[in-house]
Amino acid sequence: MGSKKPAARGGSAQRRRPAKSAQNVQNTRIQHTQNRSAQERTARPQGAPPRSAARRPAPQPDRAQRRRTDRAINQATVHRSVKGRRRGSRGGNYIMYYILAAIIIIIVLTVLSNTVLFNCNSIEVEGNSRYTAEQIIAPSGLETGQNLLHIDSGDAEKRISAALTYIDMVDVSKVFPTKIKITVKEAEKWFLVSQDGVTAAVSRMGRIVELGSESGLPTIVGYDAVELTPGATLTSSENGKTQLPLQILEKAEHCGITGITRVNLTDRFDISVDCGDNITLQLGGIADIDSKFAVGAEVLQYEQANVTINLKNPNKPSAKDKIVSAALPSLNGTAESTGESTAEAAGTSEPAE
Repeated sequence: MGSKKPAARGGSAQRRRPAKSAQNVQNTRIQHTQNRSAQERTARPQGAPPRSAARRPAPQPDRAQRRRTDRAINQATVHRSVKGRRRGSRGGNYIMYYILAAIIIIIVLTVLSNTVLFNCNSIEVEGNSRYTAEQIIAPSGLETGQNLLHIDSGDAEKRISAALTYIDMVDVSKVFPTKIKITVKEAEKWFLVSQDGVTAAVSRMGRIVELGSESGLPTIVGYDAVELTPGATLTSSENGKTQLPLQILEKAEHCGITGITRVNLTDRFDISVDCGDNITLQLGGIADIDSKFAVGAEVLQYEQANVTINLKNPNKPSAKDKIVSAALPSLNGTAESTGESTAEAAGTSEPAE
């Protein structure tokens, strides 16, 4: 039995195309090449090199040429490296020379400063009246010929202050290149402190200048001083009392209250001040001391003698338990006035008991 051949698609047998001959293929390739060349000539500008020439790589140097080029590059690199090292070496040498010169200059200046330069040729003293310049210079330990760089100013100040009790402040300064200047502020007696039968005079800076009594100066009692030694700073053994004498006397002086003879600090919360002709100002504590003395100064314009004025409440000062505010124009309206207090303000008050 013979097999049947499958029917071609579309219902008809497919005809085979005849194979192209080798000559036809060659002719086709030549035709394509000619067409492409014609297209390139049309698209390439006139005078441009053929595309095959543009795509052709540049000729490479031969091996000997490459070796000569590499050798020249290496030699140039080595030359630059050696030259840079030489320059760096010279720069480093210059820096060392500068450092060495600076060290030598510093050494020379140091030697000269400590031997020849800045030697003291003169010592001047200013602000002195009680003491002579020689009396002030002697305990300081300062002498001409000393080098200013070796002088301890603070130590000289301490020696002067310890030796001379009437020196409240001292300053020793160096005036370069060859002078020393000593400036002093001499003390003045301002008040006395009496304790256990010993009386000491004290300056405005709180420095004890000497022992002994002197008329015309206020006397502080009840102070409880730690020591009453000339040259020492006045200090109380009771807390809160050390600065009270200075504060009270400064405030009273500022308000115009003069003639103070005695300040009692036995109780620092019940301070009393005696002044004038048997007049006592009762202050209480130190609080509001400015107002108390301001009112006290006005009251003293009317109360001349033998009276105790209570200033513990400065808004209601009283004399012998009588209100005197009505007699003071600056205090009108701060307290009630009576005919009796007005009479006292006119100077007719009874002596204090």
